Amino acid sequence: MFVRSLLGLPLVSLLVSILPVNHLQSTLTTQMESSQQLLAVYFPESDSKGAPSRTAGTGTRGPCSLTKEEKLEVNLTAVMPKNNIGTTVSPNPTVYLYVPKTSKQNAEFVVYDKSDRTGKPIYTSNISLPESSGIVKVSLPKTVELQPNNTYIWHFGIICDPNKPSLNYYLNGWLKRTSLTPKIEAKLKELEEKPLEQAKLYAESSVWNETITTLEKSRVTYPNAWKELLQSVGLEKIADSQIFDLSEQI
Repeated sequence: MFVRSLLGLPLVSLLVSILPVNHLQSTLTTQMESSQQLLAVYFPESDSKGAPSRTAGTGTRGPCSLTKEEKLEVNLTAVMPKNNIGTTVSPNPTVYLYVPKTSKQNAEFVVYDKSDRTGKPIYTSNISLPESSGIVKVSLPKTVELQPNNTYIWHFGIICDPNKPSLNYYLNGWLKRTSLTPKIEAKLKELEEKPLEQAKLYAESSVWNETITTLEKSRVTYPNAWKELLQSVGLEKIADSQIFDLSEQI
């Protein structure tokens, strides 16, 4: 009887000690979830200003006609707000696109100055596509700088027939370089170690590029914030997609 009681003491002590710890962990988890909810990153609705659709059509024929399997995929889509205008404060922004699985291996990325009536591109690059579907990101090199308060047109085309560019499966969108107030810039500097709060501030300032790039870098740490951002612009279907950095090819 004495031995049984003695053996039971550590178990009772263990149970007593575990209960408060479990309760504490539950409380901390709830607090973290509440904190992240308060810092949820939603991008505000933006007015359409004549930019093209952010989703490519499915009626392409010829060498870029989609197979039955490819038609079940999400179409070639710009990972942008619904108005397909990527506002940015960076002279060398990154463009994100969802590219469905395709048998084609190459694509072109071209950027034009919208105010330049000559139609001459300021940047052109040929890139290799990943073998699987996913979100690809392409950044402008430091040798090409967008000018403040100016709008640019980007073009992304999957090359279907190298001899017939008109048959490419393509998508266009706008990039607009904007600026922040000194007060916002100072606040962002204070938040350098807090990417979630930084992204929220960028979103509140209607700056898309820095909102998505900040969250993409912290996607593993804050997966829900990444999903909430894409959901806020109607792109929740691609939130779990793999991301491929095509900028390394440039």
